[in-house]
Amino acid sequence: MLNAVVAGKRSNNINSAGFSVERTIYGVAVGRRRDIVLLLQREGPLTLAKLRSSLGISASTLLFELSALESLGVIRREDSLVYLTELGEKVASIISTTEPLKSLSFLSVVGLRPLVVWLLLSPYLHTAASVLLLGWVAALVFGALQNPPLALLGIAYVGHYLPLSLRLPTHYALALSLISVAALVATSHFLTRKRVTPFKAAVGLAPLALFPATHLTLVYLAHMWEFPYLVTLSQVLLFLALLLTATMYATVHSLEVGATYEHALIRTLLIFFVLPALFYLVPFR
Repeated sequence: MLNAVVAGKRSNNINSAGFSVERTIYGVAVGRRRDIVLLLQREGPLTLAKLRSSLGISASTLLFELSALESLGVIRREDSLVYLTELGEKVASIISTTEPLKSLSFLSVVGLRPLVVWLLLSPYLHTAASVLLLGWVAALVFGALQNPPLALLGIAYVGHYLPLSLRLPTHYALALSLISVAALVATSHFLTRKRVTPFKAAVGLAPLALFPATHLTLVYLAHMWEFPYLVTLSQVLLFLALLLTATMYATVHSLEVGATYEHALIRTLLIFFVLPALFYLVPFR
């Protein structure tokens, strides 16, 4: 208990001394320290003996690295176990997020993970997210005025040359869209115990937010140029937007909550891609 209090005070002192997350990452993301942090993220709290055997290093080397990590506020030692602190969970999530970029795996590229991590840590986060949300609302207002209206139903777009059209009245379409946006942001905020702020949720939902403006533009061009294949292209982009939303939101969730990217991705693919795809198979128009 005493160790936990000391660790907490140490963490507060570190934060008050101006240690940023970026600086902490710089001190952790290399060599044995990175291996220790990632191992604790995967396995949970471990004993010194387990850490030493898993990493294949001497006791003196392990204690030296643990002291360095503890001074950064990334770990704490209590009752013969080594734990990640809340800061440590966040740092481990960032490191594990950028780790696959060494091999440029498909999901790393598709999910735009480096961009998302940079934006979440950027001083421009609030500005970018506010512009994104305002643009989303404006596009939904304009979409609701179309014939048939474009609406956001939960996480699926319906109407106006999309695979599923419910032909809602304009005011119903607009109300449904605005309620859906508010519900998505609020749900992200409260289900994560307020760790994912509305601004950070907006970053994860960016592809979903950008789709209505893109779709309305392509439909307009299709009519102007008499080129209907642009409508088909927009319908394909709908599924790409859902896939990108799943991968980008998984990055936000893993970073803020401390879960691994892979586990978060499984859930977000189900919510943002599989369920909407099944919804579009409903045999009514």
